[in-house]
Amino acid sequence: MTEAWDRLRAIMGEPVYTPARVPWELAPAELGVQLPSDYRAFVDLYGAVSLNGEWGVNTPTKHSSAYRSPGGLAGWRFESDNGFREQVEGEDEFWDQDPTPVFPDPGGLLPWGRNSNHNHCCWLTTDPDPDKWPVAVFYDGELDHFDGGFAEFVATVLTGGYAKEDELLVRADPADWGPQPARPLWTPGYDWIGKDWGAEWGVTWHQPTGSTEMPWTRQR
Repeated sequence: MTEAWDRLRAIMGEPVYTPARVPWELAPAELGVQLPSDYRAFVDLYGAVSLNGEWGVNTPTKHSSAYRSPGGLAGWRFESDNGFREQVEGEDEFWDQDPTPVFPDPGGLLPWGRNSNHNHCCWLTTDPDPDKWPVAVFYDGELDHFDGGFAEFVATVLTGGYAKEDELLVRADPADWGPQPARPLWTPGYDWIGKDWGAEWGVTWHQPTGSTEMPWTRQR
């Protein structure tokens, strides 16, 4: 595994729970590609998570709530090729710009997370080797390119090295919005079988907890 993954794991800490494993071996047939190894390792360890209570790293689920989605890894392809494509095409049209390719289009965007403002974090599927896919963030019809993969990008954001960190993490300005509740670095979400691990600690997806404590991680 990569140095970037080791760094991200050290930043986030070790969870005290074990999410259900995603059957990644089905990805080539159901999704059409395998997903990057650092992302798979992340989901195997944490499941889906919410970062700063605003930015979600998503995971495939066996059963999907999206309309007509078959669920599973095939559901990821379906939801990218439908709901996400619809958003991208709408913004391309609004900004009167050339079409942005969306997976399974060649080199298209494959989303793996989004924030509460519907800004999507994606891979650019430009290489036969998924471990070489760079990250790009789709902001209001524009792509912000990052020269690195999933683990390197998330670690960079969480350590203050990303120029649009406040926009991605949706950090409200107290001068405009007043005092803000405390938030942990991350909170657990759902896993492959749909279990909501955050509920074990009374955590609601994309909601601040009022504390920076993370009892779902092992004490260091």
